[in-house]
Parts: sequence; structure tokens; C-alpha cells
Amino acid sequence: MRSFTVLFEKELRESLRTKRFLVLACVFLSFAIMSPMMARFMGELLELLLPAGDAEAFMVLFPDPTWIDSYVQFYGNMSQIGAIVIAIMFMGLVIREKKSGSIDLLFCKGVTPTPFILSKFCVAVCITLVSLLLAILVNFGYTVLLFEEGGQLGYVLLGVGAYGVFVMMLVAMAVLASTVAKSTAASAVWCILGFMLILLISALPTIGRFLPGALASNNAAITQGYFDSDLWLQMGVTLALAAGFLLLAIWRLKKQEL
Repeated sequence: MRSFTVLFEKELRESLRTKRFLVLACVFLSFAIMSPMMARFMGELLELLLPAGDAEAFMVLFPDPTWIDSYVQFYGNMSQIGAIVIAIMFMGLVIREKKSGSIDLLFCKGVTPTPFILSKFCVAVCITLVSLLLAILVNFGYTVLLFEEGGQLGYVLLGVGAYGVFVMMLVAMAVLASTVAKSTAASAVWCILGFMLILLISALPTIGRFLPGALASNNAAITQGYFDSDLWLQMGVTLALAAGFLLLAIWRLKKQEL
């Protein structure tokens, strides 16, 4: 426990020093601000850019925007660009320690792979979830400002909580990729391929509704209060996958240590 606490503090200081939290917060906040703006003013923008006839024909196909479109835009950006940003931010967590030789020094002092991996995972999850919470609160406030309605805050927080569980799995996957790969680029490739594979499997009609991909695609519906008991199963499966990735990362590091 003492090893975990010391490593957690070390990793947190390093994350603040390398401005990981600042980068994540800026990216997520940009989505939070741009999403309601795009939802609210897309029609006016098209009227300015397209010829009159084309703009009118386009607007016939799409109804007037509502506050729901703000969250659809936000989670659409988060589940695609946001997920890639998370992978890039944490793809080298273990590799950097290997290249600098600090991991060998830590293990020589009695540190075991378990607190080493868990400290990195916990710090990465903390700074990511804090950034995500700040972003959804800004998104909620800006949606209310532009649409005079933003849904019930409880459902908004439940929606971002479900996505937060998905984020935990992404971070665990990035930690595993960083443990297995021999370079930062290879770690990024493994992480992105794993993310795409999970989304593809989640698209299967029978089992897809129980898998993590649903947590990255149904958040706007959850924000409206539309969800069922499958949500809790999806969260459980996603957390189990995250735990599995961490166990594999710890096992891999122990094997390399030997």
C-alpha cells in the first residue's frame, strides 16, 4: 500500500508537470463548447454557405435542432476523436519508464509490478475523469444557454458516468499496450486496433448490446433518461474487461522482470 501511495504521488506530479491534465481538459472543453454551438447554429451556417435552393432542400431533411443534438454532437466527438486522444496521451506510460531505466531502479528497490501498474492506471483515470466531468458541466451550461433547456442534470451525470466507465477500459487498454509494445508508435497502433476491434464486436446484433461499445454510443439517450437494465450489465462487462487488461499488464511486466 505504501508503494502504491508513493508511486501514485510520483505519477500525479509527472502528469501535472507534463501537462497531460491540461491537454485533456482543453480538448474535452473544446468539444463541450463547440458541440452545442454546432447543433444550434448549423442551420444558419448552411444558409450562409449554400445557395438558397440547396439550403432550403437540406433543411427540409433535418428538423430544427434541440438540446438533445448538443449531447449527440458531444458524445460523437468523444467516442471518436476523444478516444484517440486518450490513447495517444497514455500510450507510452510504461515504455517511457523502460527507456529511461527508472523501472529497473524501482524494481531493484523492492517495488512490484502490481502497484506500479495500478498507480499509473489510477492517475490516468483520475485526470481523465476530472477533465470529462468539467467538460460535461460546461456542455450542460452552454446547452441551457443556447437552447434554454439541457435535460435533467441527474441523467446528464449518469450519461457521462457511463462514458467514464468506457474511458476506464480505454485507459487500461493503453496501459496494457504500453506494457506489451516495444515502442511508443507500436503501443499506439495496438491501442487503436484494440479499440476498433471492441467497437466492431460491439456492433454484432446479438451480444453487442452487452458490450462496451454501447456505452460509447448510447450516452445521448441516457442523458434523456432512456435506458434499461442492460446499462448496468454493459458497465459490469466493461469494468471486467478493464480489470482483465490490468491483470494482463501486471502479468506481462512480471514476466519481463523475470
